[in-house]
Amino acid sequence: MANTHAPDQFKTWSEIAGYLGISVREAQYRERNEGLPVRRMGGKKPRVWALRAELDAWLNAETARAAPPLYPAPDDQAPASVAAPPPTEESGASKAQWGRRAVLGAAGLAAMAVGAKLIFGTRKPRVERAVLTGSLLTTLDGLGSPIWTHRFAGELEEPSAADLAWRLQIVDLEGDGSPGVLAVCSRITQATPLRTGIDELFYFGSDGHIKWTLPLRPDLLDFDGKQFEPTWICSRVVAVPSGKQQTLWVGVRHGWRWPGCVMRVDAGGAASIQFANSGFVDLLCRVTRPDGEFVAVAGENNAFDRSFAAVLGTNDPPSCSPSGGAARCHFANGPSGTPRDYMLFPTTEMVAVMDAPYGHVAVLTQTNDGGFVVWVSASGDNLAALLYEFSAVAEPRSVMPSGSCPAVHRRLKAEGKLSHTWAACPELQKALTIRHWRRTNGWQDERVPWRAATDRG
Repeated sequence: MANTHAPDQFKTWSEIAGYLGISVREAQYRERNEGLPVRRMGGKKPRVWALRAELDAWLNAETARAAPPLYPAPDDQAPASVAAPPPTEESGASKAQWGRRAVLGAAGLAAMAVGAKLIFGTRKPRVERAVLTGSLLTTLDGLGSPIWTHRFAGELEEPSAADLAWRLQIVDLEGDGSPGVLAVCSRITQATPLRTGIDELFYFGSDGHIKWTLPLRPDLLDFDGKQFEPTWICSRVVAVPSGKQQTLWVGVRHGWRWPGCVMRVDAGGAASIQFANSGFVDLLCRVTRPDGEFVAVAGENNAFDRSFAAVLGTNDPPSCSPSGGAARCHFANGPSGTPRDYMLFPTTEMVAVMDAPYGHVAVLTQTNDGGFVVWVSASGDNLAALLYEFSAVAEPRSVMPSGSCPAVHRRLKAEGKLSHTWAACPELQKALTIRHWRRTNGWQDERVPWRAATDRG
């Protein structure tokens, strides 16, 4: 009889055998030969586990198979010492009735066995969540039960909680209804002030097997034709539909120099450079517009010493940041095309008085109508920001200061770095100007109106 106070799952052979009231050896035999429902995690030495509900169903099926028949044995199986009575009409009818019961009973047991197999035997757990603890990756179903594990070789850098949201993703790249797990890992290769590791992408199938891996080594050459040092960091990964499958758009930046790029990775792990930038690529986001799928990109441009945002069409040819600015900031083998939109943001006064060349991008997000918003730091310490909003065709709609801008402005005035109040700030009295590259007509200056700022005291 099943123990109603037993746990819902068992994680060792001893626990499974103890619940069934048999030895471990017999439990292992019954798994091999009688379909005892025991599961295994991934790995070279997979651990076993079982659900109590599945064990109970198996026990009920075993009990049904072992129960005595509901009808007498046929005459040819009667004991030899007992003479069979002569047949009569009544006994013949009785035999026919028992025969019908036999058929119905056998059919019922068969249906129960098929039903149990459909419910418990063929159902595959669906990966709903992934957890990385040290170098151990664990996948969980919707109830939080483990499905499979994988231990990465070597020591991994521990990502921040914010980075984990995109470094571990459940993605159905192949579009077959069985989502896999995308993991972006950073191995610790050398303890030096300058990072020397290389980030690597791993894509696991729903069963825990590695389908492909991709070290992030962009094939880009510096302006003088020389290789960049092999130290690249993944800054963001977004999945974008491509027919029935999905394509990965991967932001990559150099570990301690200026170049950055966006790599396009298909469902099979084949990668190509889709966009090369004269500066870091920090953020990516998917943008769905009435005319198709796009990817917005943001970061810094060291050729112009400005922060930037760009719009890439998912079917556009490979492109490079528009030319201009410092001559050293270009690639000897970069793509020949240009993006459809590329915007350079101004350096505001609070950034300038803190001796910073530009404000860093902090947030990039899509709006409900197919546009996007870029948060750019408005002070050198990144405590305040300006929110630039663009339409679905990358037209600048407005710029709005964050709520912390007035406070930072007052602090800078108190420190003698600014000579006017926030309410009298000259920048708030006129529209800001961004430089906008369009593939159709090149560079143009565009005015961005302010939204009403709060707390103008």
